Amino acid sequence: MAENNKDLKQLKIKTAALKRIQKEFFGYQKEELKQNERIQKLKNQNVDEADIKKQEEVLQETVQMYPNIIGRLVESVNDLQVWLDGKLNDPLIDTSEEKTKALEAITEAQDFLKANNPAQ
Repeated sequence: MAENNKDLKQLKIKTAALKRIQKEFFGYQKEELKQNERIQKLKNQNVDEADIKKQEEVLQETVQMYPNIIGRLVESVNDLQVWLDGKLNDPLIDTSEEKTKALEAITEAQDFLKANNPAQ
């Protein structure tokens, strides 16, 4: 029984990690939009070009995070899927609400990756 509780806990952790990485991507998307608005506002106000350049650098740093996050998201999806595949014959895992949540998280992440990573 203790092993099963450890397995359920591990499943919850892996699912939460997947969701956290996806949430992190959304945060960077919001930051990108905010930064684009900030740059446009500065351009409209005819602010010094050096200030605009600095804000564009900040924007570029944000955009450069996408490949890293997408890679971690792919890795997390694969890790969770492999873990679940290894527990196929575990009745406690198979009938658990945590497995349902994990499968939903995997599907959501895969859809998200298709929409945000056309190379896949």
